[in-house]
Amino acid sequence: MQKGIASNTIFLVKEAVKSLASTVPSSEKLLVFADLGCSTGANTLVMFSEVMDTVSTTCNELGRPVPQIQLLLNDLPGNDFNTLLGSVLSFRKERIDECTSDRSMPFYMSVVPGSFYERLFPKKSVHFIYSSCSVHWLSQVPMGLYNVRQGWINKGSIYISEKSPPLVSSLYLKQFQRDFSLFLKHRSEELCSGTCMALIFPGCSTADQSAKETAAYIACLEEALDKMVSEGVVNAFDVDSFNLPLYHPTMDEVKFVIKNEGSFELMQDFIHEAPFSEVFGDTHGDTNEKWEKLGLAFRSILESLFVSVENNKNS
Repeated sequence: MQKGIASNTIFLVKEAVKSLASTVPSSEKLLVFADLGCSTGANTLVMFSEVMDTVSTTCNELGRPVPQIQLLLNDLPGNDFNTLLGSVLSFRKERIDECTSDRSMPFYMSVVPGSFYERLFPKKSVHFIYSSCSVHWLSQVPMGLYNVRQGWINKGSIYISEKSPPLVSSLYLKQFQRDFSLFLKHRSEELCSGTCMALIFPGCSTADQSAKETAAYIACLEEALDKMVSEGVVNAFDVDSFNLPLYHPTMDEVKFVIKNEGSFELMQDFIHEAPFSEVFGDTHGDTNEKWEKLGLAFRSILESLFVSVENNKNS
């Protein structure tokens, strides 16, 4: 899923890395890159390979010494770091095997578990931060979705839908603003002066989060949960109390937070409208295959959250 999105945004990353490799002092012997929300590493390592090639090519073209590279891989402590480290070892071997004199460059990798809504790295220690399909995840489900008089105010929905009262959308937006502001604050402390980030995350073209583009796949999940309730697989209360901890911001909402937080200047923004085939893979018009791919994608992204609902039912 992320691979299709990343392939259409890689040019932004390569431009930023080329600029960094061109302007960082030649006395800098080590460039430190960080990937926030790296998961098990498949897409991360493809991107890092592009980064390394860009640094090497740029330095060689300018007659500058090629620096050492360090990649910091971050995700939550519950991430499958064993699989990630296995991918890292395979990647290292492939790079060594295919290495030629013009691509030769020492590189090192480290794993940094933790939430990117907290400080992760030492002050002014990182030259470039990259994150793909991660920053739309909130630090928590918005507070205020439950009150004593009404109970769960988003009952019947697991995100912002046409059935949700206006307050739900407002609470989600406020949570995103708090979290993204905190994210920017911490990154500004960790990045070296004059360096930058590239952030790629799912967004929404309209402030109405219940619009078709966002609501379509959420409705599928809600329908599945309703069926599970009717069959007694999960409790209705657990479903009513379940809300997804994510938010798909508009570009204006992103710009608003960047401007108000004040640590960064937005250098370039890019909106890419990805068709189904790009995000989930080409199904060649096969409806069954389309839904199967959609289901597998949902499972890989959301399974741990839905397992918590089932565990509540069994506890």
